[in-house]
Amino acid sequence: MAYQRKTIDRWDIMTNYGYGWECECSEYTRAEAKQRLKEYRENTSAAVMIEKHREPIKAETEK
Repeated sequence: MAYQRKTIDRWDIMTNYGYGWECECSEYTRAEAKQRLKEYRENTSAAVMIEKHREPIKAETEK
C-alpha cells in the first residue's frame, strides 16, 4: 500500500501595515503563493511575507 499524506501544505500571505501581522490570503501551491507574494509586494508599501502551515486532511468517511 502506498503512503498517504495526513496533512496538506498551505501558504499564507502575511502583511504588516504597522499594527501586527495579518493573513491576507492563502494558497495551496507554492507557485501560486509566490505569485501572490510578488503581486502584493508590487502593489503595497507594507511588509509582506509567506508563512507555511500544514492542515490535517479529513478522510471522506469522517463527513
